[in-house]
Amino acid sequence: MQPPLSSDVYITDSTTPPFSDKLAMFHMALLTSAGLGNYSTAAASSQRNDLMLNYERLSLEIALYAKDGADIMIQNVWLEQPPGTLDKEQLTKTKNQNS
Repeated sequence: MQPPLSSDVYITDSTTPPFSDKLAMFHMALLTSAGLGNYSTAAASSQRNDLMLNYERLSLEIALYAKDGADIMIQNVWLEQPPGTLDKEQLTKTKNQNS
């Protein structure tokens, strides 16, 4: 029977990271969305008002954290910017100039 390998076998002098930033951001987005879903489920099934408020507060904090991550992915062109609403003020200015 072979003894288990010690942990120093995997240490190298490489300066190249083994995983890409894009992969790390994907995993963080996946974990963030799972955490947000867990807090939302907990808030929906909780019968205590004090816990419900904490779950909602934590959900908001995680949503802001997820938005920051999405903004980073959009800046690095790892994620397309989601469609937004039209700028109605700009549309009215353009329409008034064309009239």
